[in-house]
Amino acid sequence: MSRLRVFRLGIVVALCLAAGSVLAEPGQWARWLQGRLAELPDNRAIQARAEADLARSRALSQPLYNPSVIVDYENGAEHTGTVGINQTLDWSGKSRAGEAVGEVAAELARVTAERDRARLATAAIDALIAWDAARQRLSAARQQEQRLQRLTGLVHRRENSGDLGRVDATLIYLSLARVQEALATAESQAVTAETALRQVLAVPQPAVPLPAPERWRAVAEPRPQQYLDYNYAVRLVGLRAQLAERGVTLASRQRRTDPTIGVRAGREGDATLWGLEVAVPLPLFNTGVPEYQAAMADAEGERARLERQRRRQQAALDGALRDYQQRHHRWQQWRDVAAPLTESDALLERVWRQGEWSTQAYLQGLDRQLQARLAGVALREAMQHAWLRWLYESATLGDWLGQLAGGSASFLPVTAPHRPEGKS
Repeated sequence: MSRLRVFRLGIVVALCLAAGSVLAEPGQWARWLQGRLAELPDNRAIQARAEADLARSRALSQPLYNPSVIVDYENGAEHTGTVGINQTLDWSGKSRAGEAVGEVAAELARVTAERDRARLATAAIDALIAWDAARQRLSAARQQEQRLQRLTGLVHRRENSGDLGRVDATLIYLSLARVQEALATAESQAVTAETALRQVLAVPQPAVPLPAPERWRAVAEPRPQQYLDYNYAVRLVGLRAQLAERGVTLASRQRRTDPTIGVRAGREGDATLWGLEVAVPLPLFNTGVPEYQAAMADAEGERARLERQRRRQQAALDGALRDYQQRHHRWQQWRDVAAPLTESDALLERVWRQGEWSTQAYLQGLDRQLQARLAGVALREAMQHAWLRWLYESATLGDWLGQLAGGSASFLPVTAPHRPEGKS
């Protein structure tokens, strides 16, 4: 076998599997993550904001006018005392229009909370992915250092016995010195990833390892067009457009005046008194026309924003899915090449010991082996981040976690997406 063929074989064999942590059952990881997210102060803050928004939406459904009690007493030639009650009637239906606005506002509050929880979960999983990749890079660098340290001991013996030249020994020492830089970088990245994880999930490391890479995929081939109406941005803009349209109805009814009816009863001396009063405001000055025109303009602007948002999010969905598919394909290609090749360390050293490889070629093989492992880590990390982006854009992150957890309820509240009028 020529040295060139052996060298090529060593490069191929160097594409081994990336050093990863022991994989746990996916349901255990999903349940652990859901529990951690539920305990975070961020989640409580989201819940508090949602409850406040829901309370404000219920306020829109309350009756506009409260009755007034009037007590009148006069001490003149004769004592006069009356008790009455006034009530402004919602003759124009402002309360019904306000209730319709409140219904949309309540749905807007629920979808906003759902989006915020999805953002929190996305940030948490992003941090977990980065932490796992940083630990794998650190493990690969440490293994490389340990391998070169063992090689240094062997070099001492072979150099003393005259079996290895001084130049070859120097190359090995230089490689061991150079790997310290890679190890320092990996250690720094691991510290950064741990810090980010503590900031998001309040833990220095996950209690359960990430699911296997094979679980970071959809059961069926997703179609971006099916998920457009489920996207958080589209749903929120659609609800704001619906809110603006109902605001036009409310502004129209607020232009109309409502009469006030009062009933009084009492006594004047020995005589019984009763009275009826009707007051109707005259819209001479404050006609409500500017407010109505502003509501019409707001509604038109929200409709335009909805159209623009749907176009942008369709492009974002298409791009997220295509990016995930490409990265998943590249990771699969790396895995198919690397999976059968798990004993490259022994092979590389054996070829070098037998003299079929020079020391320089052997060190290049070790370096390429490390780079191949790091490439596998990078491909897997990029694939996982791309899958997470697709889940967020399609608003299916909660469904995916629920499937991994074995059908348990997701941490995300289940609400029907808002579908704009005319959309099936």
